[in-house]
Amino acid sequence: MNAIVSSLYRDLTCAAAALLISLVVGASFVQSTANVPASLAAVPTVQLPQA
Repeated sequence: MNAIVSSLYRDLTCAAAALLISLVVGASFVQSTANVPASLAAVPTVQLPQA
């Protein structure tokens, strides 16, 4: 009985870790693709007065 509980505990721990890793990778992907690439690369420009 102890071996069954130990195996079940190990499997549940592994499943929880896999779920956490999947959520972190998924959230990272959603965050990185939330904006269009052009808006991420926007660089402020300086306007010089014309003489």
